[in-house]
Amino acid sequence: MGDVREIRLCILGFGHVTQRFCELVRDREGVLAREHGVRFLVTAVGTGTHGSVVDRAGRTPAQVLAQFRADGDRFPDDERDGTDLIGASGADVLVESTPLAHGGRLAITHIDAAFDAGLDVVTVNKGPIAWDYRRLRTRADGEGRRLRHEGVTMDGCPVYNLAEFCLPGDRIIGFRGVLNSTSNYVLDAMAEGASQQEAIAEAIDAGFAETDPSYDLEGHDAAAKVAALANVLLDADITPDAISRDSIAGLTQSDVAQVLSYGRRLRLIGEAHRDEDGEVSAQVSLTPVRSQDPMYWVTGTSSCLVLETELAGTVEIVERDGLLTQTAYAIYADLLTIARAL
Repeated sequence: MGDVREIRLCILGFGHVTQRFCELVRDREGVLAREHGVRFLVTAVGTGTHGSVVDRAGRTPAQVLAQFRADGDRFPDDERDGTDLIGASGADVLVESTPLAHGGRLAITHIDAAFDAGLDVVTVNKGPIAWDYRRLRTRADGEGRRLRHEGVTMDGCPVYNLAEFCLPGDRIIGFRGVLNSTSNYVLDAMAEGASQQEAIAEAIDAGFAETDPSYDLEGHDAAAKVAALANVLLDADITPDAISRDSIAGLTQSDVAQVLSYGRRLRLIGEAHRDEDGEVSAQVSLTPVRSQDPMYWVTGTSSCLVLETELAGTVEIVERDGLLTQTAYAIYADLLTIARAL
């Protein structure tokens, strides 16, 4: 085993995803040291309602997680402003995992504060990439900072990394995909005879839909993901507010059954395309699809993204039943990408 580099983390937001990330690191500490030459230490954690902790000496993610759970799912100190924690942390990387708010302002503020303090950033919050990507990317590039965001669209499925590392010299000109697992699950359950209310209750009980699933059902989540993809892959500069979107909130079981009778399935599809003049158009639409369409076969909580490229042709990315572990893996993978760059 060669030298092991310590990478110090400031984590903002300690929900299920970052807790699962801590478990992944705990279970792979030996692999990280032996195969990647890194050891992750946490110097600060901030939450909205479950306290905070700062320890500039650093604790392993396993120790942080154990303390949090031993104290009744909270940290010993009172909640603190995220920018204060970033400044106090002495960290190398900010892991931004706070809840998404419209416009992404809180997460954007955290990322700017991290850049001010000389930190690189990993975010699983869609807000900064959907609402302010161009400015943040320009700032990161100008200041020699790294901004990674694999977890904002398809859990941990490699989308942005694939475009960056696996398509050298090519250009993406469009994409379409099924990107919201809750709405897809509800549509499939309704196709099997459930009412929308029954389907939503099943999704909530299964743990992947919020108690208020309107953000998913009304197309907001899909629009945010389309904006993020368009901004990164198509060099657009749009926000979710500029994307037209359909809602499935008012859909009835008879509506779904009628589409099925024609041999089709309903899918909430997000897409964007760049024209010859470089203009990008984007939308989220409720679409009946035939069995020849790859979106037809994306069932339950799975996701699919089809990229149209100039040279590599059509590239299809499918994630089967991606949930918590895959999103936590996105943080893990992005941190390893930063570690290699360091």
